[in-house]
Amino acid sequence: MVYDKIVTWIKPNVPFIKLNSDGSVKNHCAGLGGIIRDHNGNVLAAYAGPLNKCTVITVELNALSYDIDICSNMGCNNIWLEVDAQLVIQIINNVVLGNPQNFYLIRKIKQSLSTFNFYISHIYREANCCADWLANLGCTLDYFQELNINSLDPMLKGMITLDKAALPYIRHV
Repeated sequence: MVYDKIVTWIKPNVPFIKLNSDGSVKNHCAGLGGIIRDHNGNVLAAYAGPLNKCTVITVELNALSYDIDICSNMGCNNIWLEVDAQLVIQIINNVVLGNPQNFYLIRKIKQSLSTFNFYISHIYREANCCADWLANLGCTLDYFQELNINSLDPMLKGMITLDKAALPYIRHV
């Protein structure tokens, strides 16, 4: 049975900032992207970058790690991590063990998170569209880019505006 589900991006409560990250694996490349926003939905940082071809979970973990590093550099203490990969959440919450090839990356993420007041939650891909768009952009790039928040691509700006207005996305299930 196919049905539609309404999903939305939700603004974080003060004093939290929200990190949405995503990874993308294509035929010959992988990319990651993320966006960090405040309680009004305003963009504080956004990035995209390529990775060597690897598993989706490795890309997702790298994106999360990069987001956490940015927050650390910004001096943030209260972070809401939101990802569309349930397995990442289970790894961070110690529900499942990660792949041994990601051991050091997972350890780095967990050590970094121990310095924050944080929580992590799942978001459907449709409502994670900004991070998804950035991850797909990452597949096309030659190097990591922290984007200038004052000159974002019009498509990304549009998605950010929709999120700030809490307009819904439709998920076909």
